[in-house]
Amino acid sequence: MERLPEVRYHEGDLASYFWNPEVELMSPEATLALQEEKLRKQVQYLWDKSELYREKFENAGFSPSDFKGLQDLGNLPFTTKRELRKSQEESLPFGRHLAASLDKVIRVTTTAGTTGRPVVQAYTRNDVSRRNESLSRVLWNFGVRPGDKVFNGFALSMFNAGVPFCTAVENLGAIDVPAGAERRADGFLRLARDVGMDVLIATPSFVRYLGEKCQEVLGFPATDLNVRVICGGGEPGFDLPGVREEIMAAWGTEHVYDLASMSDAHPNSFANCRFRGGKHHVTPDLVLVQLVDPQSGEPIEVRDGVVGEYIFTHLDREACPLLRYRTGDIVQINAKPCECSRPTPRFDIVGRADDMLIIRGMNVFPSAIQTVVGEFTPRASGILQIVLKAPGPSVEPPLKLRVESGQGSSDINQKQLSAEIEAAIHAKLNVRSEVEIVTYGALQRTESKAKLIVIEGHA
Repeated sequence: MERLPEVRYHEGDLASYFWNPEVELMSPEATLALQEEKLRKQVQYLWDKSELYREKFENAGFSPSDFKGLQDLGNLPFTTKRELRKSQEESLPFGRHLAASLDKVIRVTTTAGTTGRPVVQAYTRNDVSRRNESLSRVLWNFGVRPGDKVFNGFALSMFNAGVPFCTAVENLGAIDVPAGAERRADGFLRLARDVGMDVLIATPSFVRYLGEKCQEVLGFPATDLNVRVICGGGEPGFDLPGVREEIMAAWGTEHVYDLASMSDAHPNSFANCRFRGGKHHVTPDLVLVQLVDPQSGEPIEVRDGVVGEYIFTHLDREACPLLRYRTGDIVQINAKPCECSRPTPRFDIVGRADDMLIIRGMNVFPSAIQTVVGEFTPRASGILQIVLKAPGPSVEPPLKLRVESGQGSSDINQKQLSAEIEAAIHAKLNVRSEVEIVTYGALQRTESKAKLIVIEGHA
């Protein structure tokens, strides 16, 4: 098979909102045609190069010649995280799904391993180019430009938002400052003071923690650091009502944006535009995204308002390509035209299928609870814990919550606030809850993701 095409280096037009407008503004019809063309080559590539996928194809009675169009993709089985772990255990370090020779591999990352053994991932030079292209589109879209000092506040060690973000910043032409969450808040803030920080990339938890610690560490508020753009992801926050406004006020900028993906999915990316009406799929030429019913696996048409689990298929990844991968992320589609003129639909992550709680027959995602609590800022900080007696998903009501009061709100009526939050959760989610208001700062802040669900009696 001929070598997959290189992603051409594209220097964004400084006056343009888009890094690569020729691709990013492609019509839906042209995008579908490109996806079909690339997928036909990718199916053949998997057959030729991947031991795991050739076996999967043969078991399904499928050969590359059977692929006539996108509609035939549904004839192929899903790929799951469990399958990748098994593949890796059978053939260390990269698994039987590796589809490139080791002399083509130039980078290794791993998944976070929050739900089990981390999956090791390999990247060829072309894979790295596509990852750089994906994130360059996202960051350019957020307003990052050459000359900006971009501080990476994600963990750098082996993490997909670590070194890959740093090389994408360099690809865009901005100044990469790989500070990393490992530096901890004190060291991070001192470096930001000394070097100057125009852009901060991190989890919402770390951004808030830095904002709270700034006065203590540097002797002045975070607004004095003059950060222009704050962005990142990894957990809900930048899109939650109240939380985003709190971050804007703490840092003195309106440019706070959310992006989403997952380690296995790269170079796939979803990202806010400046109108923040959801997260656009910014890489439809690199990754095919589809929806399925999380229970049955049956396909769901991507149209306005629908909810389903998103699955993805890499269109030209070389080292560890995945086909019809079950993400477990539940999304809601906003397909209405957007003022930014980007033609792709927006995907809002509602929650994860494995995080869902079932309370007297009602399906409730923790992110939905965060959204309701976020509406009570500034009386509440937006930081909370869901306290369970035993691991979910089944939970007996009332759902117990610890909700932190807002900064400087020591004189609030805690009973009244608790009652109002309980009423709002019941009205909007049809769930009875028991809300304990705790003082501001009582719930632990860390450089990593916030711990949203805790089990009583467990550390």
